[in-house]
Amino acid sequence: MTALSLLVAAAIATVAHAQSLEVVNSCSEEVLLFTQTSFGTIDNNVVLAAGASTNMGISTNWDGAVNVGTGCSSDGSTCTTGGPTWDGETPFSRAEFNFYAIPGSVTYDISLIYGYNVGMEIASADTSCDAYACTISSGCPVPGPGSATCYSPCCSSASACSGGALPAGGGGCVDNAGPGPNSPFYYDTCPNAYAFPDNDGADGYTPADNVDYTCGNAAITLTLCPGTTSDY
Repeated sequence: MTALSLLVAAAIATVAHAQSLEVVNSCSEEVLLFTQTSFGTIDNNVVLAAGASTNMGISTNWDGAVNVGTGCSSDGSTCTTGGPTWDGETPFSRAEFNFYAIPGSVTYDISLIYGYNVGMEIASADTSCDAYACTISSGCPVPGPGSATCYSPCCSSASACSGGALPAGGGGCVDNAGPGPNSPFYYDTCPNAYAFPDNDGADGYTPADNVDYTCGNAAITLTLCPGTTSDY
């Protein structure tokens, strides 16, 4: 192989493994992407039209989450589901990412702990990495506002959620760790999404589902409303 060919091959490999977070809105409505950060930086309060996509501009050390709002006002101050306050009365789907812990890799998961408002799929450019997906079309134990939305599995009722998605009392998940009153519906419906905080088997709670994955290719796409559910 010539020196030029080696350079081209190296460039292709670099592109294939370039770190990025692309969000594709396959929903039939506009959404608001509200982000939370532990390390690094990412774009926040991003309005994404139906059918549109955006690069979230993450830093190399970003660790945090993307929460989704629907039915939001023009300034994003209020939403039918989700929103800037996340007060438990407006449930939301949440995608969590850690590009910080292992340089060049990313650990990701879908969390239903705060409820559900849109389906999600997290996939890497490396198709050998697990692509987690969750879609709930009906049957929520405690239906949320709007269409096909669900309150947190940690809440036994809508009123129990009003103090926050993980209330200290009134039907919250056990010590903010073990299953909540409606967790079984969530882990049966979406086996690769968190249905309670320690759904990964921490502290001995069961089931210990396949709910987080570390992939060596950090080119990630988060698709909203994918219409699919994974079961690894």
